[in-house]
Amino acid sequence: MDIHQAYIPLPEIFWSFETGKPIEKCRLCETDLMAPGTNYLIEKAFKKGETIFEHALCLDCYTQCHNAMSPESRQRIADYFAAHTDMNARQEQFMEKYGTRHEPWVSHCLVKGFPADEVDEYQLYGFCIDKNLIFSGAPYILCGDVIEEIIELLSPETLGVIDELSQKLFGINAPQDLLIF
Repeated sequence: MDIHQAYIPLPEIFWSFETGKPIEKCRLCETDLMAPGTNYLIEKAFKKGETIFEHALCLDCYTQCHNAMSPESRQRIADYFAAHTDMNARQEQFMEKYGTRHEPWVSHCLVKGFPADEVDEYQLYGFCIDKNLIFSGAPYILCGDVIEEIIELLSPETLGVIDELSQKLFGINAPQDLLIF
């Protein structure tokens, strides 16, 4: 399937738990995410089945946040994922096996393979264009164990950036076991 055709209307799991509808604005700059052609990332964290945070960032804000991390942290994260998963192979295998049925894409941790319904915590990620979820390596989930391993890789500078971002997004410092990026 052509990557440009690998999309579906945004599934409800990516909708805001507060409004019961898709998240319409970038949490940082208020860009209208539903405007045609707008690229953005949705991130949601779940603990024991409850949504504990959610946000959507337009591609520009996401890129700024990503680039605010130290080069050392960005490299460590890239190395971690390169050592633990092959996103290109996953993309091909999942598209062939599941197509755009999103449930199998987010049913197990990308790295550890643990079922989402058997872990206490996980974070859900999806890349979107306006009202659609795009299948381009994402969507996926990362269980709490993976989040903890990634946090251990981060420089003090990057941990500060994450705390600042958490303050902007939610008005609180990031809890030690959550990764916001």
